Formats: sequence, C-alpha cells, structure tokens
Amino acid sequence: MKKFYVILILALLTGCSEKKEVVKKTNHGRYSIKQDTAPSNQSLDISSLQQWEIKPEPKSHYGNHSPYVVFGKTYHLEDASHEFEQTGTASWYGKKFHGHKTSNMEIFDMYKLTAAHRTLPLPSYVEVTNLDNNKKVVVRVNDRGPFKSKRIIDLSWAAAKALDYDTKGLANVRIKLLQSPEVQFANKPEKQPTRPEDKEYKYLQVGAFSDKTKALDIASDLSKLVLLPVYVSDTLAQNPLYRVRIGPLTEEENIIDIIQKVQNKGFFNTKMVVD
Repeated sequence: MKKFYVILILALLTGCSEKKEVVKKTNHGRYSIKQDTAPSNQSLDISSLQQWEIKPEPKSHYGNHSPYVVFGKTYHLEDASHEFEQTGTASWYGKKFHGHKTSNMEIFDMYKLTAAHRTLPLPSYVEVTNLDNNKKVVVRVNDRGPFKSKRIIDLSWAAAKALDYDTKGLANVRIKLLQSPEVQFANKPEKQPTRPEDKEYKYLQVGAFSDKTKALDIASDLSKLVLLPVYVSDTLAQNPLYRVRIGPLTEEENIIDIIQKVQNKGFFNTKMVVD
C-alpha cells in the first residue's frame, strides 16, 4: 500500500438556479470564470431540491489522503468513528465551479445539496444548522475546503439558498456528522460492500528522487505553478524513491500547457502514468 504526501489539493465546487445551467465539461481552462457568482436565475424553489437518502457508501478512492498540505498548512482527516460537531462560519460556492470535478472526482453541481470540508472523510453526510435563523439542511460532503480565513465549511449555492444566506455570502452555522464511510464500515465490517472498480486516471510524473525532502520541496513549488494536486508517493522499497506526480489529470486540463510549465522549471524527463 502506497504512502501519499499531498502537497496541494485544490478543489471546491458547486452552483444553483431555477432555470438550471447545464452541468457540462469545459476545455477552456480549469475555471473559466474568474470570480465566483450565483446562477444567472436565482429563483430556486427550495422545496424542489432533491433530499439525500443517507446510505452506506465506500470511502472515495480520491480526496482522502491524510495528512495533506495546502498553502503550507497540514491537515489530518477526522476519525469519523467518533461523534463530530463544529461551530463556525459557512460560505458557499457556485457558478465558477459548476461542472468541474470535486476532490473525490465527482462533478460539482451547484443545484445539489453538497459541501466541501477540510477534514471529514469523503463522502460524509452532515446536518448544517444556520444559527441565525435555525434553518437546517443535510448535505453530502464530496469536496475539500474552504482554505480561506476561519470558515469551516463551503456549501453549494443550493444548500446556502436552503439556509437562506445565499445573498449574504456567510452564515454562522453548526455542523453535525450524520454518517461517513469509516463509521459505517466499522459498525458492520462483515457486510462491507466491495469497492467498485475505480476509473483509471492519468498523472504526469515529474521525476523520482531518493531524497524525500527534495521531492517534497519540488512538489510544493510545482503545486503553486500548475494549481493542481501534486503528490509525493513512496515506492516502499528498501531504498525508496519518492515520485513527484501531478494529477489526476482530466479532459478539463490542458496537459500540454502543464508539461511546458514543468519543463520551464528544468524537468525534462516527465512521463504520463496511469493509476
């Protein structure tokens, strides 16, 4: 089993509206909209939102590396076998991220009741209460973030609409973990479902280094350059090599542009690998 040191995880996505903007993939850069906004049509009927049926789910293959580092700060995933509650500020995200992939490689839909959290396992179900008006909503956490200021959770635009803070931007909330993969499978290990076969994703391997510190430093520099996840994986051999990889890469990414940026940094022996 490989060890992963995550240098940058950059993903937080969601958006919403009555005349819904279609979720579609784009080839015009990772996020073609510079500033995040609400949907063009904001008249959403809250009663029409599909509520989650909280059910057993395996832990996502992507987005659950622990520890991981973002902007120089290290995060460790919560032990979800214990109760988890948190009080603080919630923000929301929408149109800018609509149709892009979340941290666990699902497609972000700002019209669904989803959320991003820094340390809860993916996916998790969380009850969010707006302490300013006592409105509640259950969201499915499938993304990482927010990584700005002291916000504790980033809700989709639809979830923010349901809690009536979509026009304010921020709300005082309490979040309570209802269910996560770890809790679920720990309770009934003999009935754990087999993990479905994961889709294979491409990575750009920049190089393999015998010096772990050097590999981590390179990964840190590259994460700021390409604004994509950069991992350092240990081969676990007697004399391990530390492989620096960028990805997973999807059809959204301009791979040629990424390779050019990496080569401009002096790394010419890059290669595509599939995991």
